[in-house]
Amino acid sequence: MSLTLPEGAALSELAPGVTLLTLEHERFSARLSLLGGQLLDYTRHGETPLLYLSPAAVFQPGKAIRGGVPLCWPWFGAHPDDASAPAHGVARQQVWELQQVTRDADGFDIRLAGPRHGALEASLALRLDDAVGISLTTRNTGSVATPLSAALHSYLAVGDIGRVTLEGLAGAPYYDQLQAEEARFGTEPLRFDREIDSIAYPAGPLTLRDAAWERSVTVEAAGSASSIVWNPWIAKSARLTDLPDDGYRHFVCVETANAGRDARLLAPGASHTLGTRLTPQPST
Repeated sequence: MSLTLPEGAALSELAPGVTLLTLEHERFSARLSLLGGQLLDYTRHGETPLLYLSPAAVFQPGKAIRGGVPLCWPWFGAHPDDASAPAHGVARQQVWELQQVTRDADGFDIRLAGPRHGALEASLALRLDDAVGISLTTRNTGSVATPLSAALHSYLAVGDIGRVTLEGLAGAPYYDQLQAEEARFGTEPLRFDREIDSIAYPAGPLTLRDAAWERSVTVEAAGSASSIVWNPWIAKSARLTDLPDDGYRHFVCVETANAGRDARLLAPGASHTLGTRLTPQPST
Protein backbone atom coordinates (compact mmCIF):
# COMPACT_ATOMS: atom_id res chain seq x y z
CA MET A 1 0.00 0.00 0.00
CA SER A 2 1.35 3.42 -1.00
CA LEU A 3 1.33 5.90 1.87
CA THR A 4 1.82 9.65 1.54
CA LEU A 5 3.62 11.10 4.53
CA PRO A 6 3.26 14.72 5.65
CA GLU A 7 6.12 17.15 6.18
CA GLY A 8 8.28 16.07 9.12
CA ALA A 9 7.43 12.37 8.84
CA ALA A 10 9.86 9.85 7.35
CA LEU A 11 10.34 6.09 7.19
CA SER A 12 13.73 4.41 7.55
CA GLU A 13 15.25 1.06 8.50
CA LEU A 14 16.34 0.98 12.14
CA ALA A 15 17.65 -2.59 11.84
CA PRO A 16 17.07 -5.49 9.42
CA GLY A 17 13.32 -6.09 9.39
CA VAL A 18 12.60 -3.13 11.70
CA THR A 19 11.04 -0.07 10.08
CA LEU A 20 11.12 3.24 11.94
CA LEU A 21 8.74 6.19 11.60
CA THR A 22 10.47 9.44 12.57
CA LEU A 23 8.38 12.51 13.36
CA GLU A 24 9.79 16.04 13.57
CA HIS A 25 7.57 18.93 14.65
CA GLU A 26 8.25 22.51 15.71
CA ARG A 27 7.45 21.48 19.30
CA PHE A 28 8.76 17.93 19.61
CA SER A 29 10.38 14.90 18.00
CA ALA A 30 9.33 11.25 18.23
CA ARG A 31 10.12 7.80 16.82
CA LEU A 32 7.84 4.82 16.39
CA SER A 33 8.83 1.26 15.49
CA LEU A 34 6.47 -0.67 13.23
CA LEU A 35 7.81 -3.77 14.97
CA GLY A 36 5.44 -3.90 17.92
CA GLY A 37 3.58 -0.74 16.87
CA GLN A 38 5.76 0.77 19.57
CA LEU A 39 6.43 4.42 20.36
CA LEU A 40 10.14 4.43 21.21
CA ASP A 41 10.65 8.03 22.24
CA TYR A 42 9.03 11.44 22.45
CA THR A 43 10.83 14.61 23.46
CA ARG A 44 9.56 18.17 23.54
CA HIS A 45 12.28 20.47 22.24
CA GLY A 46 14.45 21.85 25.02
CA GLU A 47 13.18 19.28 27.54
CA THR A 48 14.22 15.87 28.85
CA PRO A 49 12.83 12.71 27.16
CA LEU A 50 9.39 11.54 28.23
CA LEU A 51 10.18 7.86 27.61
CA TYR A 52 13.09 5.59 28.49
CA LEU A 53 14.56 3.38 25.77
CA SER A 54 17.16 0.92 26.96
CA PRO A 55 20.58 1.47 25.33
CA ALA A 56 20.81 -2.34 25.26
CA ALA A 57 17.42 -2.83 23.55
CA VAL A 58 17.27 -5.51 20.84
CA PHE A 59 15.74 -4.53 17.49
CA GLN A 60 14.92 -7.83 15.84
CA PRO A 61 11.69 -9.33 14.47
CA GLY A 62 10.24 -11.77 16.96
CA LYS A 63 11.81 -9.96 19.93
CA ALA A 64 10.24 -7.40 22.26
CA ILE A 65 11.89 -3.96 22.41
CA ARG A 66 12.86 -2.84 25.93
CA GLY A 67 11.55 0.69 26.47
CA GLY A 68 9.19 3.26 25.01
CA VAL A 69 5.58 2.05 25.16
CA PRO A 70 5.35 -1.69 24.40
CA LEU A 71 1.86 -3.03 23.71
CA CYS A 72 0.88 -6.01 25.85
CA TRP A 73 -1.95 -7.75 23.90
CA PRO A 74 -4.19 -9.76 23.92
CA TRP A 75 -3.11 -10.99 27.33
CA PHE A 76 -1.09 -9.41 30.12
CA GLY A 77 1.58 -11.47 31.86
CA ALA A 78 1.68 -15.20 31.28
CA HIS A 79 -0.93 -16.79 29.02
CA PRO A 80 -3.65 -18.24 31.28
CA ASP A 81 -3.73 -21.62 29.53
CA ASP A 82 -0.55 -22.04 27.46
CA ALA A 83 2.80 -21.87 29.25
CA SER A 84 4.65 -21.90 25.90
CA ALA A 85 2.96 -18.70 24.70
CA PRO A 86 5.03 -15.49 24.87
CA ALA A 87 4.66 -13.32 27.97
CA HIS A 88 2.40 -10.30 27.48
CA GLY A 89 0.93 -11.55 24.21
CA VAL A 90 1.95 -11.32 20.57
CA ALA A 91 1.64 -7.60 19.73
CA ARG A 92 5.16 -6.65 20.88
CA GLN A 93 6.81 -9.18 18.57
CA GLN A 94 4.91 -8.62 15.33
CA VAL A 95 5.06 -5.98 12.62
CA TRP A 96 2.17 -3.52 12.52
CA GLU A 97 0.91 -1.91 9.30
CA LEU A 98 1.19 1.86 9.08
CA GLN A 99 -2.10 3.05 7.61
CA GLN A 100 -2.14 6.82 8.03
CA VAL A 101 -0.04 9.75 9.21
CA THR A 102 -1.50 13.26 9.24
CA ARG A 103 -0.17 16.55 10.56
CA ASP A 104 -1.75 19.75 11.84
CA ALA A 105 -0.47 22.87 13.58
CA ASP A 106 -0.19 21.10 16.94
CA GLY A 107 1.10 17.64 16.09
CA PHE A 108 0.61 14.30 14.34
CA ASP A 109 -2.07 11.62 14.20
CA ILE A 110 -0.93 8.07 13.39
CA ARG A 111 -3.00 4.97 12.74
CA LEU A 112 -1.78 1.39 12.52
CA ALA A 113 -3.36 -2.00 11.95
CA GLY A 114 -2.08 -4.69 14.25
CA PRO A 115 -1.96 -8.45 14.44
CA ARG A 116 -4.82 -10.89 14.79
CA HIS A 117 -4.93 -13.54 17.47
CA GLY A 118 -7.72 -16.01 17.00
CA ALA A 119 -10.87 -13.95 16.51
CA LEU A 120 -9.35 -10.81 18.02
CA GLU A 121 -7.85 -8.06 15.89
CA ALA A 122 -6.03 -4.95 17.07
CA SER A 123 -5.64 -1.40 15.80
CA LEU A 124 -3.77 1.57 17.23
CA ALA A 125 -4.22 5.33 17.13
CA LEU A 126 -1.66 7.81 18.43
CA ARG A 127 -2.03 11.56 18.92
CA LEU A 128 1.26 13.34 19.48
CA ASP A 129 1.17 17.03 20.38
CA ASP A 130 2.17 18.62 23.69
CA ALA A 131 1.35 15.22 25.19
CA VAL A 132 1.25 11.59 24.04
CA GLY A 133 -2.11 9.92 23.48
CA ILE A 134 -2.32 6.21 22.65
CA SER A 135 -5.49 4.20 22.01
CA LEU A 136 -5.42 0.43 21.48
CA THR A 137 -8.67 -0.97 20.08
CA THR A 138 -9.56 -4.66 20.04
CA ARG A 139 -12.43 -6.10 18.02
CA ASN A 140 -13.87 -9.58 18.38
CA THR A 141 -14.62 -10.83 14.88
CA GLY A 142 -15.73 -14.25 16.10
CA SER A 143 -18.97 -15.81 17.27
CA VAL A 144 -18.08 -16.46 20.94
CA ALA A 145 -17.09 -14.18 23.81
CA THR A 146 -13.31 -14.00 24.14
CA PRO A 147 -11.12 -13.02 27.14
CA LEU A 148 -8.96 -9.92 26.73
CA SER A 149 -6.30 -8.32 28.89
CA ALA A 150 -3.78 -5.69 27.80
CA ALA A 151 -1.44 -2.92 28.91
CA LEU A 152 0.16 0.19 27.45
CA HIS A 153 3.54 -0.48 29.06
CA SER A 154 4.87 3.09 29.39
CA TYR A 155 8.51 3.34 30.44
CA LEU A 156 8.56 6.87 31.90
CA ALA A 157 12.08 8.29 31.97
CA VAL A 158 13.27 9.78 35.27
CA GLY A 159 16.37 11.65 36.35
CA ASP A 160 16.96 9.59 39.49
CA ILE A 161 14.72 6.82 40.85
CA GLY A 162 15.63 7.87 44.38
CA ARG A 163 14.03 11.30 43.86
CA VAL A 164 10.74 10.15 42.34
CA THR A 165 7.27 9.83 43.85
CA LEU A 166 4.03 8.52 42.37
CA GLU A 167 0.78 10.20 43.43
CA GLY A 168 -2.79 9.00 42.98
CA LEU A 169 -2.53 5.61 44.67
CA ALA A 170 -3.42 6.64 48.24
CA GLY A 171 -5.55 3.88 49.77
CA ALA A 172 -5.93 2.09 46.45
CA PRO A 173 -6.11 -1.72 46.43
CA TYR A 174 -3.47 -3.61 44.50
CA TYR A 175 -2.22 -7.10 43.76
CA ASP A 176 1.47 -7.58 44.57
CA GLN A 177 2.75 -9.89 41.83
CA LEU A 178 6.03 -10.48 43.67
CA GLN A 179 4.37 -11.65 46.90
CA ALA A 180 1.20 -13.02 45.25
CA GLU A 181 -1.03 -11.19 47.69
CA GLU A 182 -3.66 -8.44 47.85
CA ALA A 183 -2.87 -5.23 49.72
CA ARG A 184 -3.59 -1.50 49.84
CA PHE A 185 -1.29 1.44 49.33
CA GLY A 186 -0.73 3.82 52.23
CA THR A 187 -1.72 7.46 52.33
CA GLU A 188 1.68 8.90 51.32
CA PRO A 189 2.94 9.16 47.72
CA LEU A 190 4.70 5.99 46.60
CA ARG A 191 8.50 6.05 46.72
CA PHE A 192 10.81 3.58 45.04
CA ASP A 193 13.46 1.79 47.09
CA ARG A 194 13.03 -1.85 45.96
CA GLU A 195 11.59 -3.98 43.17
CA ILE A 196 7.90 -3.40 42.56
CA ASP A 197 5.47 -5.24 40.27
CA SER A 198 1.88 -4.46 41.18
CA ILE A 199 -1.52 -4.34 39.51
CA ALA A 200 -3.16 -1.30 41.10
CA TYR A 201 -6.76 -0.17 40.96
CA PRO A 202 -6.60 3.63 41.34
CA ALA A 203 -9.65 5.89 41.37
CA GLY A 204 -8.19 8.49 38.98
CA PRO A 205 -5.09 9.75 37.17
CA LEU A 206 -1.58 9.08 38.44
CA THR A 207 1.17 11.69 38.61
CA LEU A 208 4.86 10.85 38.60
CA ARG A 209 6.88 13.65 40.23
CA ASP A 210 10.57 13.81 39.37
CA ALA A 211 12.61 16.15 41.57
CA ALA A 212 15.86 15.53 39.66
CA TRP A 213 14.38 16.76 36.38
CA GLU A 214 11.97 19.21 38.04
CA ARG A 215 8.96 17.90 36.18
CA SER A 216 5.86 15.78 36.58
CA VAL A 217 4.13 13.36 34.21
CA THR A 218 0.39 12.80 34.50
CA VAL A 219 -0.94 9.44 33.32
CA GLU A 220 -4.64 9.55 32.42
CA ALA A 221 -6.57 6.42 31.49
CA ALA A 222 -9.61 5.56 29.38
CA GLY A 223 -11.33 2.18 29.13
CA SER A 224 -9.30 1.04 32.12
CA ALA A 225 -9.71 0.39 35.83
CA SER A 226 -6.19 -0.93 36.46
CA SER A 227 -2.61 0.31 36.28
CA ILE A 228 0.66 -1.57 36.46
CA VAL A 229 3.52 -0.08 38.48
CA TRP A 230 6.85 -1.76 37.75
CA ASN A 231 10.53 -1.25 38.39
CA PRO A 232 12.96 -4.21 38.33
CA TRP A 233 15.43 -2.71 40.83
CA ILE A 234 19.01 -3.93 41.20
CA ALA A 235 18.99 -7.74 41.00
CA LYS A 236 16.51 -8.06 38.14
CA SER A 237 18.19 -5.28 36.13
CA ALA A 238 21.38 -7.32 36.34
CA ARG A 239 19.54 -10.41 35.04
CA LEU A 240 17.89 -8.67 32.08
CA THR A 241 20.31 -8.82 29.16
CA ASP A 242 18.61 -5.98 27.28
CA LEU A 243 18.83 -3.56 30.22
CA PRO A 244 22.00 -2.01 31.71
CA ASP A 245 22.74 -2.99 35.30
CA ASP A 246 21.86 0.54 36.42
CA GLY A 247 18.87 0.82 34.08
CA TYR A 248 16.41 0.64 36.95
CA ARG A 249 17.56 4.08 38.10
CA HIS A 250 16.30 5.79 34.95
CA PHE A 251 12.65 4.76 34.56
CA VAL A 252 9.41 3.82 36.23
CA CYS A 253 6.74 1.91 34.32
CA VAL A 254 3.26 3.34 34.95
CA GLU A 255 1.00 1.37 32.63
CA THR A 256 -2.64 1.93 31.79
CA ALA A 257 -4.09 -1.56 31.65
CA ASN A 258 -6.92 -4.07 31.59
CA ALA A 259 -5.23 -6.52 33.94
CA GLY A 260 -6.00 -8.64 36.99
CA ARG A 261 -9.65 -8.28 37.94
CA ASP A 262 -9.95 -5.58 35.23
CA ALA A 263 -9.53 -8.15 32.42
CA ARG A 264 -12.43 -8.07 29.98
CA LEU A 265 -14.67 -10.57 28.20
CA LEU A 266 -15.29 -9.25 24.70
CA ALA A 267 -18.65 -10.23 23.22
CA PRO A 268 -18.96 -11.36 19.57
CA GLY A 269 -18.80 -8.35 17.27
CA ALA A 270 -17.89 -6.01 20.15
CA SER A 271 -14.84 -3.76 20.44
CA HIS A 272 -12.98 -2.23 23.36
CA THR A 273 -10.53 0.69 23.42
CA LEU A 274 -7.80 1.03 26.04
CA GLY A 275 -6.33 4.52 26.10
CA THR A 276 -3.69 6.54 27.89
CA ARG A 277 -2.55 10.15 27.79
CA LEU A 278 0.93 11.05 29.07
CA THR A 279 1.41 14.73 29.84
CA PRO A 280 4.79 16.09 30.97
CA GLN A 281 4.93 19.49 32.66
CA PRO A 282 7.46 21.48 34.69
CA SER A 283 7.16 21.11 38.45
CA THR A 284 5.53 24.04 40.22
